[in-house]
Amino acid sequence: MTLGEKLRALRSTSGWTQPEFARKLGIEQSYLSKLENDKSIPSTEMFDKLCTAYEVTPDEMLKDLDKDYIRKNLMHIPIIANTSNSKHEIAKGKRKAAVIVCSTFILVAVLFFFIAQLELLSSNKQYEYRSLGIDFKHEINECLKNKEEKHCYIKYTGEYIPQVYDKTTHNWVPDSIITREYKGKSFMKKLDEGFRDYHVKVLEDKRSPANNIFLILAVFLMTLGVLGLIVEARFYSIDKSN
Repeated sequence: MTLGEKLRALRSTSGWTQPEFARKLGIEQSYLSKLENDKSIPSTEMFDKLCTAYEVTPDEMLKDLDKDYIRKNLMHIPIIANTSNSKHEIAKGKRKAAVIVCSTFILVAVLFFFIAQLELLSSNKQYEYRSLGIDFKHEINECLKNKEEKHCYIKYTGEYIPQVYDKTTHNWVPDSIITREYKGKSFMKKLDEGFRDYHVKVLEDKRSPANNIFLILAVFLMTLGVLGLIVEARFYSIDKSN
């Protein structure tokens, strides 16, 4: 829409005839006709008179007008130029902020990716520590002070073989612990009765839950950042063409 078309629409809505409105403005009808047919461009003073007569603000007067038309024909009017520049600066600031946010998303995504891949906060290695059974050596020695050998060995190990000189002091109840913490080739765990000797076996690497979360966040933030930059570039292209 042009300014002339807007002036005709406003006059039609207000119920004024061209001669009546020309007299109200204190101008020739022919000049008003030129304004309404886009054969003349109003001065700053005339633009103010038109806004006052129709009881609209400059922004309301410019509403629905083609942006390219405003840029080519009305930028000589200070209030329009200032408003346009102000809107341009605001839009420019918003675009800059959007680019910064999207770029930050991408940088954080890259950071999360390297944290997960380099295992900086959580290791992907797994260790299985196996124990063949609970050793009751101390408990059996204490028991032998007061009880028969057979009784003590059956009580703690569940078996008694009298002809064996070096009798086993542990039962055959296996146990295993899977952990990401390396505790050495072996370690001993004291129990209420007896103790267990655990020996290590290295398992195949499996990504830890923490590293999975970092990778998911990296993909999510990277997607947001890239899509945001694409959308922003599209809007910038549209604004530039307008």
